[in-house]
Amino acid sequence: MARLQGEELLNYLKANEGVELETLIEGAGYTASRGGRRTLQKSKFFAAFSQANGYDLGSFTVNMPEGLGKEPTYRLKVGPKGLIPVSRAYTTQIGLNHGDYVNVEIDGDCIVLVKEDANDKGEEKVAA
Repeated sequence: MARLQGEELLNYLKANEGVELETLIEGAGYTASRGGRRTLQKSKFFAAFSQANGYDLGSFTVNMPEGLGKEPTYRLKVGPKGLIPVSRAYTTQIGLNHGDYVNVEIDGDCIVLVKEDANDKGEEKVAA
C-alpha cells in the first residue's frame, strides 16, 4: 500500500477520527517489515502529517566531524546480553557528552531515549 500524503492523508485522518493512533499510522501505509515483523514508521507519518498541514520540517541529515567514526546506519543489533550499543554517531546528534543521562520512554514497540536536562539530574520524575 502506498503511503498517504497531503490532502489524501488529511481526509483519511478526518474520516477515521477517534481511531487508535497505531491503527491510523498502519492504515495510512506507514509500516515496514523488519526481521519478518511489521513495524510502524511513526517519524515518517508525523513528517507527512506536518507537511500536509503546511509545515515542511526538511530532511534529516547528519554531518559527522572528521575522525569521530562511521556515518550512522540507523540500525543497531541487540547483543547476547540484551544490550543495544548506541554509538557516538547518534549521541553527538543530540549533544550528549560523557556522564550525561537520558530518560527511557516506551512507545508501543519503540524505545525512545530523551536527553535529560542538566538541571534534572538525580531527581526522580513522577508521572501526573
